[in-house]
Amino acid sequence: MVEFDLWREAFVFACVYAVIIIVPCIIVALLGNKMIGDLGRYPTKTPAIQMSIVWKLIVTEIITFVLLIMFYNVFHH
Repeated sequence: MVEFDLWREAFVFACVYAVIIIVPCIIVALLGNKMIGDLGRYPTKTPAIQMSIVWKLIVTEIITFVLLIMFYNVFHH
Protein backbone atom coordinates (compact mmCIF):
# COMPACT_ATOMS: atom_id res chain seq x y z
CA MET A 1 0.00 0.00 0.00
CA VAL A 2 1.29 3.48 -0.92
CA GLU A 3 1.63 5.96 1.94
CA PHE A 4 0.56 9.57 1.41
CA ASP A 5 3.41 11.89 2.41
CA LEU A 6 2.39 15.22 0.88
CA TRP A 7 0.35 16.53 3.83
CA ARG A 8 2.05 19.94 3.94
CA GLU A 9 1.52 20.53 0.22
CA ALA A 10 -2.10 19.42 0.46
CA PHE A 11 -2.65 21.80 3.39
CA VAL A 12 -1.12 24.74 1.49
CA PHE A 13 -3.21 23.87 -1.58
CA ALA A 14 -6.42 23.78 0.49
CA CYS A 15 -5.59 27.02 2.33
CA VAL A 16 -4.82 29.00 -0.82
CA TYR A 17 -7.94 27.70 -2.56
CA ALA A 18 -10.07 28.49 0.50
CA VAL A 19 -8.73 32.06 0.67
CA ILE A 20 -9.44 32.59 -3.03
CA ILE A 21 -13.04 31.44 -2.47
CA ILE A 22 -13.80 32.82 1.02
CA VAL A 23 -12.43 36.37 0.68
CA PRO A 24 -14.69 37.29 -2.30
CA CYS A 25 -17.68 35.80 -0.46
CA ILE A 26 -16.98 38.07 2.51
CA ILE A 27 -16.58 41.07 0.19
CA VAL A 28 -19.90 40.32 -1.52
CA ALA A 29 -21.64 39.92 1.84
CA LEU A 30 -20.29 43.27 3.06
CA LEU A 31 -21.32 45.00 -0.17
CA GLY A 32 -24.80 43.48 0.07
CA ASN A 33 -25.15 44.56 3.67
CA LYS A 34 -24.11 48.11 2.76
CA MET A 35 -26.51 48.15 -0.19
CA ILE A 36 -29.47 46.98 1.90
CA GLY A 37 -28.69 49.62 4.53
CA ASP A 38 -28.44 52.35 1.88
CA LEU A 39 -31.68 51.22 0.24
CA GLY A 40 -33.41 51.46 3.61
CA ARG A 41 -32.14 55.00 4.17
CA TYR A 42 -32.63 56.32 0.62
CA PRO A 43 -35.40 54.29 -1.10
CA THR A 44 -35.82 56.83 -3.92
CA LYS A 45 -32.17 56.42 -4.99
CA THR A 46 -32.47 52.68 -5.67
CA PRO A 47 -31.02 52.70 -9.23
CA ALA A 48 -28.02 54.82 -8.25
CA ILE A 49 -27.30 52.65 -5.21
CA GLN A 50 -27.55 49.45 -7.26
CA MET A 51 -25.26 50.81 -9.99
CA SER A 52 -22.65 51.84 -7.43
CA ILE A 53 -22.64 48.30 -6.04
CA VAL A 54 -22.73 46.47 -9.39
CA TRP A 55 -19.35 47.87 -10.47
CA LYS A 56 -17.75 46.74 -7.23
CA LEU A 57 -19.28 43.29 -7.72
CA ILE A 58 -18.02 43.08 -11.30
CA VAL A 59 -14.49 44.03 -10.23
CA THR A 60 -14.61 41.46 -7.42
CA GLU A 61 -15.79 38.78 -9.86
CA ILE A 62 -13.07 39.56 -12.41
CA ILE A 63 -10.31 39.54 -9.77
CA THR A 64 -11.59 36.26 -8.34
CA PHE A 65 -11.77 34.68 -11.79
CA VAL A 66 -8.22 35.78 -12.62
CA LEU A 67 -6.95 34.41 -9.28
CA LEU A 68 -8.66 31.07 -9.89
CA ILE A 69 -7.19 30.83 -13.40
CA MET A 70 -3.73 31.66 -12.03
CA PHE A 71 -4.21 29.08 -9.26
CA TYR A 72 -5.17 26.48 -11.86
CA ASN A 73 -2.19 27.29 -14.08
CA VAL A 74 0.28 27.12 -11.19
CA PHE A 75 -0.94 23.76 -9.94
CA HIS A 76 -1.76 22.25 -13.32
CA HIS A 77 1.81 22.23 -14.64
